[in-house]
Amino acid sequence: MNNRFQHYLLILLLGLFPLGALAATAPVGLLDGMTFVGLNGEAGKELDPDEYEEITFQHGLFTSVSCEPYHFESAEYATTVVDNAIHFTAVTESPTHGTISWQGVVEGNTAEVTFVWTKQRWYWDTRREYWFSGTLKE
Repeated sequence: MNNRFQHYLLILLLGLFPLGALAATAPVGLLDGMTFVGLNGEAGKELDPDEYEEITFQHGLFTSVSCEPYHFESAEYATTVVDNAIHFTAVTESPTHGTISWQGVVEGNTAEVTFVWTKQRWYWDTRREYWFSGTLKE
């Protein structure tokens, strides 16, 4: 291919696919101001009526209110938009209780989230999977 043809091809492609359209992630803070309330449950089981949860998104940070008593701190979250849904991930950490990896999908006024709690100890490791289903808090 000659240089002139490559140049025109590059201009054509940049016109068809702006660089911003190539980015898979959405801006930080896309979910800011949203709070979802609902219930948690162990993976493979029904939601537990005694496991009230509230997850919030503020200032680019994700927070699980039910995890705060265990010293899990707010963490930055990342988002990706797919069709009409916003997918997010976050990892919260506690100095005493380990790590929780969160993955969720927000579509309209609902949030469906899975999360995995892990804690490493010298004598055994803990790994438990949970899920959350919530609606936007009014």
